[in-house]
Amino acid sequence: MTLNTASPTNQRLRRPFPEFAGPLLNLALGIFAALMLRFSGRAHFFWSATALAASLMRLVIYLLILVVAVKTGSGLSMGNDEPIAAHMWGLPSLTFVCLLSVPFLWIVWVAVDTWAGSRLSKIMNLFGLALVTFGIGTLIGNVVDPWLFPKR
Repeated sequence: MTLNTASPTNQRLRRPFPEFAGPLLNLALGIFAALMLRFSGRAHFFWSATALAASLMRLVIYLLILVVAVKTGSGLSMGNDEPIAAHMWGLPSLTFVCLLSVPFLWIVWVAVDTWAGSRLSKIMNLFGLALVTFGIGTLIGNVVDPWLFPKR
């Protein structure tokens, strides 16, 4: 979905930890926001938005990775951070996608749990946010990244 703008030009110079740093940063930010939201005593829109922003894009990408992996038979088909890092460490390519899905789902649940409304309205709002997240990610990956970081 998005270009790997931080990757070295020579792909043999790639290392697993830098590939994994982005997801770990999202996870740390999401957990912090979810804990602040959970234990601050009242629902704060800022923490809810931060938790969703940190985790929803990763979950949308994970869903795409899984769909493409089922279709192609390879978790590396999309060239995303988590499968590449797992592969570089000698693990099955979907290892980190599966492991990180659990805490990211918890973060989303904590944020959605603070919303008012019925369960159906929460699910529909979350689905709408996921579609918007997918749209923004596509726009960034296909328009903004190539414009800011043209290939040499």
